[in-house]
Amino acid sequence: MRHSKKNRKPLIITIVTILVVLVLCVVFFFPLNNVLRNVTGNDTASDKVVKSELVKKVKARKTGDPAKDEKIDRAASVIGKKKMSQIMSAANNQKQAANLIESSSSLSKQQSQKAAQEIFTNDSYTGLRNAISSGKWYQAYEQYQKLSNNGEIDQLRQDINQ
Repeated sequence: MRHSKKNRKPLIITIVTILVVLVLCVVFFFPLNNVLRNVTGNDTASDKVVKSELVKKVKARKTGDPAKDEKIDRAASVIGKKKMSQIMSAANNQKQAANLIESSSSLSKQQSQKAAQEIFTNDSYTGLRNAISSGKWYQAYEQYQKLSNNGEIDQLRQDINQ
């Protein structure tokens, strides 16, 4: 019996070590991801996944109308080619946000400026902008879902098209 107790101790230590490493990876994932992006200047693997999902969401808005679908494809292409650091920077700067919106959508310059102004002046969007600017993609997704569910996103679309 003594022999089996000695074998359990290294096993327990190994399991605890693995759990601690996993917790540390989760806790430090976003900061490490952001450091890697800042050092290399390129998108990280998680950035690519986030952009891929964003592009899928944009493409899911296709209607079957060739003219509208062409604009949607163009927007998805532009978003896919933008560096995540540009997107994060735009979350902190209204002018950059307006330029990003204009270049990645079919909105006019005036509509893009109006959208950026609303996003920067309406407190409902602060959580989303902060999450994007700090590279916290899961938090950004949660904020987007919240804004979608409470009608803020639809209201923004209506305000822009007036």
